[in-house]
Amino acid sequence: MPDPITKPTRRKLGRPRLLSSWTADYLKQRADAYFAKCDKRTKITFDKEGGSFPAPNPAPYTIEGLLVYLDITRHTWRKWIAEDSELGERARRIALAISANRVEGALDGSQSASFAQFVLKNTDPDEYRDKVELDHSLPQDLISIFKLCEGSPVK
Repeated sequence: MPDPITKPTRRKLGRPRLLSSWTADYLKQRADAYFAKCDKRTKITFDKEGGSFPAPNPAPYTIEGLLVYLDITRHTWRKWIAEDSELGERARRIALAISANRVEGALDGSQSASFAQFVLKNTDPDEYRDKVELDHSLPQDLISIFKLCEGSPVK
C-alpha cells in the first residue's frame, strides 16, 4: 500500500508526440494555396437577358480560414507566432498579409469596413485602437513653480 503522505507517481500514458514536420517553406506553400483558393472564389451573376455566369468574388483572407485549411489549432498558430525561428517569421508575415488584405478590402469597398475595423482592433489592439491615452502628469520643475507660488500673497 502506498504511503498516504507521499503522492503516488503516475506513468505518462499515450503515444509520444511526433516532431513537427512544418517548415517555413512548407507553411508558405500551404498559405499560398489558401490565398489562391480565396482568390478563385466566384458567385453566380445574372445578366439582363436572364442568363447566368460566374463572376469573381474573392473571399477575404482570415486567420481562422487559414487555420482550418492548414488543419492546425489556434494554440499551434500562436506558438509559431511566438517562436524566434524561420517558421515564426513566416507565420508573422502570413498574419501581416492577412491584415493587409483586410485593410485593403475595407478601403476599396470589397469587404465590410466595420467588420474589418472590429477584427483589426481585436487581433492587434496595439496598432488599431480608437482611444488615445494622454499623460496628464506635470513635469517636476512646473510642480516646484506652483509650490513656490502657493506661499506668496495674491495682489
